[in-house]
Amino acid sequence: TTKHAATTTSSCDGLGTIDRQRRPYSYYCCMRSRGKQRALPLPIHQTHSDKKSPKKGHNRSIKSMFANIDSCLLVHSPPWYRTAKIQTATLGIVFFWVFAAYTTIQFYSASTYGSSLAADSVSAVYLTFTLTCLVSPGIINKWGCRVSMFFGVLGYASLVLTSLIYFLYGGEDVLWARRLVVMGGAVLGCGAATLWTAQGRLILQYASRAEELALSVAEADGVHKSSKNQTGKLMGLFWAIFQCSSLVGGAISFCYYNKKPEGSTALYSLFLSFIIMGALFTQLLLPPSMLQNDPKKSDIHNKQKDLEMITEQTPLNADSSAGYAIGEPQMQDSNMTICEDLSHQSWWQEANGTLNIFFTRRMMFLSLLFFYTGFNQPYQQATFGNRFFTRRTIGAELIIFHLMEIIGAIVCGRYLDQEGNAASGAGRRRRAIVCLGAFVIVNCTGNILAAIQEYDAKQNEVPMAHDISELSVIYPSLAFACWGFADAQIQVYCYWLMGGFYSSGSDHSRAVGWYKCAQSLGTSIGFYLIPTSRVSEMSQLTCSSIVFVIGTALSFSQLPS
Repeated sequence: TTKHAATTTSSCDGLGTIDRQRRPYSYYCCMRSRGKQRALPLPIHQTHSDKKSPKKGHNRSIKSMFANIDSCLLVHSPPWYRTAKIQTATLGIVFFWVFAAYTTIQFYSASTYGSSLAADSVSAVYLTFTLTCLVSPGIINKWGCRVSMFFGVLGYASLVLTSLIYFLYGGEDVLWARRLVVMGGAVLGCGAATLWTAQGRLILQYASRAEELALSVAEADGVHKSSKNQTGKLMGLFWAIFQCSSLVGGAISFCYYNKKPEGSTALYSLFLSFIIMGALFTQLLLPPSMLQNDPKKSDIHNKQKDLEMITEQTPLNADSSAGYAIGEPQMQDSNMTICEDLSHQSWWQEANGTLNIFFTRRMMFLSLLFFYTGFNQPYQQATFGNRFFTRRTIGAELIIFHLMEIIGAIVCGRYLDQEGNAASGAGRRRRAIVCLGAFVIVNCTGNILAAIQEYDAKQNEVPMAHDISELSVIYPSLAFACWGFADAQIQVYCYWLMGGFYSSGSDHSRAVGWYKCAQSLGTSIGFYLIPTSRVSEMSQLTCSSIVFVIGTALSFSQLPS
């Protein structure tokens, strides 16, 4: 009887005997409107662990693997942690840990593994990356972003583990150890496709949720306007934090490789710890449905509303508003849930939906631009950087490149989301044209500076390796700076464009999956063309410039309407 009494209400509530965990949201609204002086407890969100009789085998499913972590986040995460900016920053920290390790491994792969093994492992990475992008949207839609990202990050750990085995028990002369490293690269490519597709969907959904929250506040105030864009700002924030990983990785590599030009078990153990940290951070991410407005802005907004209502206060609505005790949190969003928006379609239906988006006219016209975002960097950082800079200057140039990536991401994201006379329609179209035009100017400047250096190298028959202490380093450094800014600019623009074209989470996964597939294909072909025995340096720059011009021209036909 004690247990029964604790979970029921008296009949004077007007709703009879109701299980406290199953009270409808309208019940709480009703009780507050009756002038209750004490705030009623919030409705309990039932999770998988709260159910007394779960279905057989349910706890072993992938969707309930992290149910306990979800329940903890639901109960204990503070309001400030549930904002779109903080969650985007957390997502950036995940990539910061992972790529602080992987960027260094990839850049120094030739000196660590030898040129032959490095080429084989990188080829395996981008081959499996490209192929897995075709099926990764279905995986994300059915498993969810956080679970997919957790296993995707662990894919990066496979290369580190196989490299540790290579250092301890193998070497360049041990065939099985070399094949193991290539296999680790293949597993990494599968994980990378899953990780990046989930990241793209999560960013776009965070932005969509933030826009919905802002629109609901505007409607509550009686203001009818289109929601403020958030995709550009959030993607810019993520990209800036992500690019910081290259700065940290560059510092680690400078301190270590300056003394010892090859890898070691100690260094790769440190890299493994970074990747594991990134995998753990994926479980601190919240699903978009749990996001709330910024509590500081909400407090200011509520105070303004309270001042406006003071003169119209009556005894009845004064009693009603007293239901919220001072300092007590207001009722949370009734739609808040710890569950992600997962697809219940079959794997075949998911694959069919993915292919339907892949082969739309819109995606076909944007494919060459997507391809260019991966095709350009093998020439820029490998062919050009390794020939026109001394070894110690390369580290400084990479810092310049990634600093410009950070600046470009923030500037472009803020511009694309700025509020003007029209938050959508003509305003969005105008900002897209300006962004693409600026991209053309900045990227062309970098390519022209690179062409001048290539022409001089051809005349002298030997490229001049510029040192950081020489004034002649300014021109190739400017090329690196332009390329870094332009790359961040077009990456943020592509995500902003996909966020405007598609609204559902499933379509976000599919659009990002095709984007990463085309990008990875471009990167793999770019690395294949790097050896000058296949394609000369000037021809590599020419091919990159042709793809850039045609891809950008086609993208002008797919502007926001």
